[in-house]
Amino acid sequence: MTMKFTEEQLNSFDKSMLIQLFLNQQEQLGKVSADLHSLDTKMQAMMEQLILANKNRFGRSSEKMEDAQQLRFAEVDGTIVFFNEAEAVCDLEAPEPETLEPAPERRK
Repeated sequence: MTMKFTEEQLNSFDKSMLIQLFLNQQEQLGKVSADLHSLDTKMQAMMEQLILANKNRFGRSSEKMEDAQQLRFAEVDGTIVFFNEAEAVCDLEAPEPETLEPAPERRK
């Protein structure tokens, strides 16, 4: 623990004692600076680990594109198709069916 001196006490010290106090303070400041640098380095490492953990936890997992050819644009009948859409490859002029599939009969 550091001692606090008043101005009168410091004026009463001789030169060698003041030099010794000053050197001790320099040494303490060096230790505190080294500790602060060490803690800052550890905090940076933990922040990097936290960022990586959040990316692994909340980042894309199944949506990774392994194949560079996976996303393609295709041209069907003169129009550009994205993701091989069903509307682009089907015949839009075809008539709609009159009836839908019949509902299955329910047995009691």
